[in-house]
Amino acid sequence: MSESETPQDLKTLQHEAREVARAAEAALASRDAARMVEALQGCDRVLKAMPAEQLNAETKAPDPAAPLSAERAMVWLWRGRLLVLADKPEAVVQGLQSLDQAIARLGLAKADDGVKNLLASAWMNRGSGLFRLGSREALAEAVRSYDQAIAAMELRTGVDANMLGAAWMNRGVGLMHLEEPDETKESVAARLAEVTKALDKAVALLEPAAATGHAAARRNLASVWANLGIVRVRREDPAGALEAHRKGVELFRPLAAEGGAAEMFDLAARVFNLGQACTAAGEADAALAAAREAMELAEGVHLGDPQVIDLAMRARHAVCVVLGGRLAAGRALAEDPKRAELLEEAGDLVEDGLAALKGRAELPEGVAQTAARLYEFGAWLYRTQQPQFLGEFLLEHLGEDEARARIAAAAVKAARQALVQRGFNETMGGEMDRVRGMMQDLAAVEERLKERAAAKV
Repeated sequence: MSESETPQDLKTLQHEAREVARAAEAALASRDAARMVEALQGCDRVLKAMPAEQLNAETKAPDPAAPLSAERAMVWLWRGRLLVLADKPEAVVQGLQSLDQAIARLGLAKADDGVKNLLASAWMNRGSGLFRLGSREALAEAVRSYDQAIAAMELRTGVDANMLGAAWMNRGVGLMHLEEPDETKESVAARLAEVTKALDKAVALLEPAAATGHAAARRNLASVWANLGIVRVRREDPAGALEAHRKGVELFRPLAAEGGAAEMFDLAARVFNLGQACTAAGEADAALAAAREAMELAEGVHLGDPQVIDLAMRARHAVCVVLGGRLAAGRALAEDPKRAELLEEAGDLVEDGLAALKGRAELPEGVAQTAARLYEFGAWLYRTQQPQFLGEFLLEHLGEDEARARIAAAAVKAARQALVQRGFNETMGGEMDRVRGMMQDLAAVEERLKERAAAKV
């Protein structure tokens, strides 16, 4: 203690540090931006008010026995936790630097269970911040951070199953994304095996905790199963992937029902992945049901977010693909009323989906690509099932997208070839006017494509 400091000054700073930590914890729990900014300002204020840090005379490292050492580490920790959640990368980097300050001091402190908890929390949040930066180097360092968090927790007297399970899950997810540019088939298989091992450990830890009703453990367990579904797809295990996605969706449903729009969007994404797993496993009915549900869930969320729009469109396209498969398989049963219902539903899904995007500003790349796939399905649907409506559909939804222009050109070419191959059989049967009308509609599409091409020169 310096001569200018008194026990009362230190006591006041200790109290302020604890109050700032409580405010930061409450702000993080609320996810309220204004409260988080206010808590961050409180951390900065207390750190600035603290006296110069005492260093060990021999190592020149912070002295863990010095006054306010524990409080200083705690405030650095909360400052870091707040900043790594920021939208801007530069703020995330500042958060990582703050967490490094906390880790440096906590690593020197007496390693009781309380310190180990704080150290594990610092490493966990460091991993999360690095993961958000997204570079391969950051991902590799994130995995190392989760390893450090696991090591700190496993040294505790009692295990926090939820926190340790979350660390193993995060390690697995980090490894799953940690792709090498020159990976071989063998190295990918080895990496995915490590991912599976980490996620399996997370399941073993989280299942007993979730069974007691621990809300965070239930949420984490649902996420683990969702990620196991993804990695099992990559390991070419469709049955295992389907099992994992089903468990993940089952666990997440009640959590989504208790939440808001963000949780409903998350549920829609998980149900969509379930549908894809059903398709891969050959369960067409379940795939159709999941795709329909994912579409309804996504469209029930505010559609201003490009991610929501893209998911809703992808789910709509997935429904169309299943319906298209049924139409193609039952092509000979032209008079089947069920076939007519499938055809009507598929047509409405395409038309309504593309119409919903009309009038919007330039679509984000992902949404535009998904919309192009829906347009391509519509072109196939009308060309093979109702060719008399093909030209009208192509023109109505062509827009200015280059991908759609290529799809329209290919559809016109294929339709013309089909008409030529059929020769004069239909025209001799009194269908000359219908064929002539189709040819005129196709010519109108070609003319529109030529006008677009000329305008771009």
